[in-house]
Amino acid sequence: MQEQKRPWYREPYVWLLIGIPSSSVIMGIFFINLAVSTKDTLVRDNYYKDGLAYNQELEWDNKAEANDIKLSLTVSKDSEVRMTIENSRLALPNILQVAFSHPTLKGKDRNAVLQQVDGQTYVGLTEQPIEFGRYYINVESPQQAWRVRHVNHVNAGQTLKF
Repeated sequence: MQEQKRPWYREPYVWLLIGIPSSSVIMGIFFINLAVSTKDTLVRDNYYKDGLAYNQELEWDNKAEANDIKLSLTVSKDSEVRMTIENSRLALPNILQVAFSHPTLKGKDRNAVLQQVDGQTYVGLTEQPIEFGRYYINVESPQQAWRVRHVNHVNAGQTLKF
């Protein structure tokens, strides 16, 4: 009996040996195209300037902590931000600034200026609706130089206390 030889292209191991490097080349081309066609988004644009301002920001955080500032914040679906200062040893400011910073996507960052409406309550609007999810929340009083920071998931109608 004579053994019949199959052509090389009918051998599965040959295609396996060709397929692995070929798939690597195809994936490499895909990722190079992806890297060239998309732009990196930075959460902060100027790291050097932020580094210089770090000590000032730390003082603002310490002042808020020393004065025992406690807040509750509610965001509605229609971009309204409502905040109540529940505890503070300082006189209440007329204006507060709130920044919602998305951890990775700069396009989802939102800011609001809150006006005091009565006693301890502040109300304001963001420039665009907040896409609900995880955010770094900064509440600042530029008049009194204090800041409260918090990280949480923001959902419509949910009250956050920090």
